[in-house]
Parts: sequence; C-alpha cells; structure tokens
Amino acid sequence: MANIIDIKNLSFGYNKNLLFKDFSMSIESGDWISVLGANGAGKTTLVKLIIGLLNSNNSIEIDHLTLNKKNIRNIRKLIGVVFDNPEIQFVAETVKDEIAFTLENLQMPKEEIHKAVNEVSKRLKIEDLLDIEPHRLSGGQMQKVALASALVIKPKILILDEALSMVDPYDKNEIMKMLRKYHKDTDTTILNFTSDIEETVYSDRIIGLYKGQIGIDGPVKGVLNEERAMKKLGLDLPFLVDLASRLKLYGLLEDIELDMDKMVDKLWK
Repeated sequence: MANIIDIKNLSFGYNKNLLFKDFSMSIESGDWISVLGANGAGKTTLVKLIIGLLNSNNSIEIDHLTLNKKNIRNIRKLIGVVFDNPEIQFVAETVKDEIAFTLENLQMPKEEIHKAVNEVSKRLKIEDLLDIEPHRLSGGQMQKVALASALVIKPKILILDEALSMVDPYDKNEIMKMLRKYHKDTDTTILNFTSDIEETVYSDRIIGLYKGQIGIDGPVKGVLNEERAMKKLGLDLPFLVDLASRLKLYGLLEDIELDMDKMVDKLWK
C-alpha cells in the first residue's frame, strides 16, 4: 500500500527552540493510526504542520503532493480535521447549516447536501440537534457536530486532535465503534492524535510521541504490551490491557484481548 503522508527530516520549533529535529514519519493509505503522547509531546503542532497551518518547509507530502503554498488548496480538499476546541471552527447559525457549510462552498446541489447532512447526522445520532445554534451546545455535543462537519465531505484523510475529549465515556465508545465501521467501509485514512490511551485499541498502529520524537511505533497489541515504553511516554496502560496482562500472567488468557466482550467469552470457555 502506498504512503498517503510522508514526513521526511522535518525540523520545526518555537522561538529558536526545536520541537521537531530531523523528524520522519510515514502513513500508509487506508491505515488508522493513533498518535499517542502526553501534553507537550508535540501532537497539536504536528497536526498544524500536516494541514499547513505552520510552515513545514517542503518536508511533508500529502497524497504525493508537496505541502507548500502552491498545493495547499488541493491538499486541504483531501483532509477533514477536528480540533479539541470545536467552537472556534463554527461559523453557521444552526447545526444543520454548520454541517452543510463546506458542501455549500463546493456548490453541491441542495438535494445532495440535504441527503449528506441527514446521513452523517444519523451516523452520529445528532438528528435532534440540527436546528440548534452550535454555540448553545455542550462541549461533547460540539465535538460531535465538528466530527459530522469533517465526515460529511468524505475526506480521504480524517485527522482528530483530542477530538472526543469532552464526550462522555459511553458516547465516546459508541463513536469509536462507528468510526471503526466507517473506516472499514470507506478505507479512509484516520490519524487520531490523543493522550487517551483507551482510544488506541480501535486503531491499527500506534505512534508514541515523546518531546518531538517517536518513542515507540508498532501494531496496537505490541505497543500496549510495552509497559515501560508507555511509562516513558508519561502514560499508563488502559484498564482493559492491564487487566488482560494480569489474566495472561495467571494463565487465564493466552493473549492480550482488546475487546471486553471477547475477553469475557474467552474466560467463560
């Protein structure tokens, strides 16, 4: 599978203090990657570099296009992005208009816009919010609307930057399951930048950032087994992985299981 994002020898910093030095990272098309790190690891800065809000000095390629002023408009058409504070992204008077905003700018026919808005609203279960002013919503509801606005354009790359941090645990789990099905159905490349290690169990691969460098990189199960590496990143193992590790130690499981229902089934057998 070809790479859809290539970062080669990127150097970037603030006030002459380098955060990234000769940083390289490749993402294959269709992968779901969790970019994991504690606060200050460089996650949000890396998001801004990838979408062109910060200057990467031709160190980044998106879908074989060098990220620069010449290509930035075409590159941004490929990407849907959701930040941790969605309120700063809102421009419309109602949720319905907010979700439709980008499609209207693309001059899509009204019937198609209406259909697309309804589909993504049902997918995220926010149909009851469509006529409400976005700024009147709770933080979690705002993040759902921002995610709907990103998904409605059917991006080739979906980038989430702590995008579900205000959503309650039950709803977050339901959204992650929905995204897993969406990912399977559409082959969209997903980059989830998060400090919540629980979210990583839905991805294919984890890249752990530590002070602007890659501290660990590999398949989810392999990375989550590296307790010392997690500690170095300033993170604790998720409850499910910690539990599975202890059950494996006592011979009750043969391998780490990341799905609670499957784990229970194996224990009952």
